[in-house]
Amino acid sequence: MSTPEELVLSYGESLYRDFVPHDIGYVFYGIYLVVFAIYFWTTMQNPVTTLGSRLLLSAMLVLCLSSTAQYIADMMLSLQQMEAYLTMISVPLADRRTVWLQTHAGLYKTQRWPTAFNFVISDLIVIWRASVVYPLSRWLQISLWSVGLADIGVWLCAASLTSRDALKRSQNPATDETINTVANCISLAANLVGTGAIAVKAWNQRKFMRRNIGMWTSSVPRILLLLVETGVFWAMVQQVNNGENVSVDLATAVMARIATYLAAILPTATVIIARSQRSVDHVFKFSHPVASSISSRPGPEAPNGGTTHYPLSSVRLSNLRLGEVHRSEWELKQSPLVHERPGAPEPYILTPSLES
Repeated sequence: MSTPEELVLSYGESLYRDFVPHDIGYVFYGIYLVVFAIYFWTTMQNPVTTLGSRLLLSAMLVLCLSSTAQYIADMMLSLQQMEAYLTMISVPLADRRTVWLQTHAGLYKTQRWPTAFNFVISDLIVIWRASVVYPLSRWLQISLWSVGLADIGVWLCAASLTSRDALKRSQNPATDETINTVANCISLAANLVGTGAIAVKAWNQRKFMRRNIGMWTSSVPRILLLLVETGVFWAMVQQVNNGENVSVDLATAVMARIATYLAAILPTATVIIARSQRSVDHVFKFSHPVASSISSRPGPEAPNGGTTHYPLSSVRLSNLRLGEVHRSEWELKQSPLVHERPGAPEPYILTPSLES
């Protein structure tokens, strides 16, 4: 039987292993709140009018609620665990951990749901972006959304049956490990396939524009590149997060918390950068003289005989249409109905939701 000193040391180590990942998670939740506040402000500046924008706004709100639920659950778990270990004087010291785990097993398993929601929504956003970039590729659409449905199903199973925080406490750890591994692998596959598809489109756009006008002046391929970069970064985070059986369990718990909040931060930040032309200019140093001439390019003749100007910064990315490209110039069109033609050049693509 353990001595009181050994029990106190064991409880202290347990509290430490729980508090460190939770505290780091609190920091990332604070970062997420700042990012979400900026997103919400930009959304208020750009009224939601299209179905795609409404779906995106709904996804962002669910991410906010899910991340907040994760924060509240972590806070409750930390405070109640400390209270039980230190102040539960009616229970013998040697039995306090057992009593605590029995009475709070449900709280441990509910912690898995915010992670599942955040991962699933982030994965579906990546799949949605890739499907928008390839509107006429039926086989790619079927493949992407099949992976998306599998992602939803596996994460629901993982959230219902397992909890990474309670992995060692499960009566069937082999099942927990298998489901968690499968869920993370499917998320990784969804992001790699979606990001890879966007990368191919961005590369084709870049080659076409370099071949025809000699330089990269459009904001469309730049935003595609932004989606590729964030997708690759998120895939790397998922790959690290997938090693839940590593020997350093504290590092694994920390990575799990960081990944949960990054799943909400990355898509929200990407939307902010893609929506704001000024932010795109700043991030990519969009200051080439040709770009300036494009941004002030005159539009069609107005009814009163004047000329209508279309500043590039005023073009909503959800309505952006790329017209035919000529060697000397290219036009940005905002026609509400632009149909893809089989013999059209590569950039003649319907891109209704690049802002997402």
